[in-house]
Amino acid sequence: MKRILSNLFLFAAFLLCAEMPAQQDSVSRDFFRCGTRTGQVTKGKFYFAWGYNKNYYSTTDVRVHDASGDYDFTIYDMKAHDHTHFNELFKVALSIPQYGYRMGYWMPNAKWGVEIKFDHAKYIVYDDQYSHIKGNINGTQVDNDTLVSYSFMHLEHTDGANFLMLNLMYRHDLWTSRYVQVSAVAKYGAGIVVPRSDVVLFNQEWNHCFHNAGQVTGAELGVRTEMFRYFFIETSVKGVFANFNKVLAVDDVLISHRFWDGMLLVDAGFQFPMGKARSHRTGKE
Repeated sequence: MKRILSNLFLFAAFLLCAEMPAQQDSVSRDFFRCGTRTGQVTKGKFYFAWGYNKNYYSTTDVRVHDASGDYDFTIYDMKAHDHTHFNELFKVALSIPQYGYRMGYWMPNAKWGVEIKFDHAKYIVYDDQYSHIKGNINGTQVDNDTLVSYSFMHLEHTDGANFLMLNLMYRHDLWTSRYVQVSAVAKYGAGIVVPRSDVVLFNQEWNHCFHNAGQVTGAELGVRTEMFRYFFIETSVKGVFANFNKVLAVDDVLISHRFWDGMLLVDAGFQFPMGKARSHRTGKE
């Protein structure tokens, strides 16, 4: 008898809860807010994503210099390219192509968030370019156009130009259904470059360790598609200005150069709620 009464009580409670939404016409469920539009909504969202990028570089002036003053010359308007390895995407390790990963946090009931983003972009200066060289090379003054061969000077950041940035984010919802939400996302940030560079100078070659070689700043604009609450895909375009002011070369020689980088990015990841939920209307806990 006790079991029967207990089951009847649970069934009555279930029916009562099931009738409540019908009595509150102003309240409707929102899948992505995990609550109601007029009441409590989701907590903030933490996310992690992995993706790949394509890069387009501006020309750069490469300055070669050392502390003793034996070398201080600039090679002007050098052209460079990336190396995507996309044709080997399923044949090599995930970290061989130009990859990137990011993790961030969207604040509860807000359109703002913060993100840490790492872009592994390969940067390779074309060999055998005709460029203008001006400055001092081991006591000799030069100011002329010349063919810059591989043995004279070669520069690549193929273990990565490696942009590490902290971004401030803003989102604007474009379209929402029960299981899919599409938003426009804008980001701006700054950080450091952490390359490991292959350098050839005067027929000497050196591959240094990863090091902080300068600064980077940039902006990103993309479309974020969230599916079934926990998964998302983000496609975006990004522009950065990278200042490599201390690239380790041969012996005590340093290389300094700066360039613009236009990037196309695709990322996929997952997200989950964390933190305290807040009221959608009042912002109070």
